[in-house]
Amino acid sequence: MRRRLDRLGLLAPAEGGAPYWVGDAAYAVPRATAERLLQTAAALHALCLEAIGALLRDGDPAPFGLVSPGMRQAVLQSWQAQDSPLYGRMDFSFSAAGEPVLLDYEADGPLGLAEASYLQWEWFEAARAASLTARGDDQENLLYEKLLALLPRLGLGPSFAIAHGGGTGGAERTDAEYLASLAGEAGLPARLCEIGAVGWDRAALCFTDDQDQPLTGLLKLYPWLWMEQEPHAEALPQSRTRILPAAWTRLLADKALLARLWRQAPGHPGLLPAWLEEEVPADPGMALVAKPCHGDDGEGVTRPNKPLDYRHGRLLRQGWCPPPRFESGQGPVHAGVSVWLVGGEPAGLSFRESRSWRSDAEARFVPHILRG
Repeated sequence: MRRRLDRLGLLAPAEGGAPYWVGDAAYAVPRATAERLLQTAAALHALCLEAIGALLRDGDPAPFGLVSPGMRQAVLQSWQAQDSPLYGRMDFSFSAAGEPVLLDYEADGPLGLAEASYLQWEWFEAARAASLTARGDDQENLLYEKLLALLPRLGLGPSFAIAHGGGTGGAERTDAEYLASLAGEAGLPARLCEIGAVGWDRAALCFTDDQDQPLTGLLKLYPWLWMEQEPHAEALPQSRTRILPAAWTRLLADKALLARLWRQAPGHPGLLPAWLEEEVPADPGMALVAKPCHGDDGEGVTRPNKPLDYRHGRLLRQGWCPPPRFESGQGPVHAGVSVWLVGGEPAGLSFRESRSWRSDAEARFVPHILRG
């Protein structure tokens, strides 16, 4: 297990001097807490679908910054075709009453899939073999099983590729290789290529891989937000290549959706109050953080009463509810818990901890044990 982690670079010291993978600790999660997290995630995903359906039926997509006509049409087409969201990650904190509340929905190819799935499970099996777990302990982790069952149902066809952001290493490449391995197990051999090498065949009306071979399917680890700014964005509505996750996840992953959810279901126990900046009431009733609608994980997020950061565009204002704080062997940390979803269904838990109240690229992955 340690050799595999080392090969993937997960034990190398980060900028803060500590490795990304925490190997000497784990979070013990009561089964009741895990069940409550999974139920909340399922209910919130259903609420998201209601909100997106209403938006595409009679709403205004302007708050989501959909500037490309081709992308707008691709979003609508993929929604009408009921294309799969593939997988996503809901990040949670806990209210004063101890209930899970949604911070973000990373719904467009979030990083950390391999760690949350097979690496975390391998860690648990190694810990169990070394008698480091208690009788009856388990792990809330069905990502592998659910992805393996989902892939053959996606209609990717006989020729598909998995495209990532570039380079031969890093988190994107690790997740792409994991998905390719799963696809192979499902009898669907997949090629890996960089997203910059994906081309467009005007005659065949399909996208091509790095060898200019036409693709019947494309799994991408590259945000739709960036793809809609690429030269081939206007070709999306006429493409015969099936691209997943679905184009409508462009809306699911946009933090503007959090404001839409709060407007649709104010007071929902799994939601924090949220408004787009220009819609914040005179008295919101609580302190608010500011986060970019299109920011990366933790990017540009500012706590209450601090100068706002507009470098990443339009801001969402959301109720202040930092992840719980614990004492660790390395000092105090904030622990963020995530529910992973596959095909819109809860599939597992993962934890990341950081010195700051904000989870960002430096947050460390900590495995978990389901207990009780």
